[in-house]
Amino acid sequence: MATPGNEEPKKKRFFFHPFMDLLVRISKQITPEELSDIKILCSFIPKGDIIRMITAAELFHKLYEMEKINETDTSLLEQLLCKVDRQDLVENYLKGNKGYQQNQQSTTSHIQDPQTSIQEIGRASCRERV
Repeated sequence: MATPGNEEPKKKRFFFHPFMDLLVRISKQITPEELSDIKILCSFIPKGDIIRMITAAELFHKLYEMEKINETDTSLLEQLLCKVDRQDLVENYLKGNKGYQQNQQSTTSHIQDPQTSIQEIGRASCRERV
């Protein structure tokens, strides 16, 4: 038992979050090369943070923390996956997400890619390849 001066640390409580589970399942399908390409597309994340990320799950969690993606808006994630030719993940994971219909209506791109942007490719053409 803890004494007033020697309190036991509080245990962290973890809870199941369906969206986080979705991000983890998607991240397990991302190859190291695809992760590298996605990191390049995420120029809005501070370079120091990007360098320390070694898994897609870490990157997706950072996007969630930055409020770039959430349960009802996965449009940025969809764009990133399409950009690295992983439309299969959009089809298999995001189309079942409750926010997917809202994402289809969104046309805002957060990606900074000087050579080719998602807007140039066109979100519709990305979906056609799915």
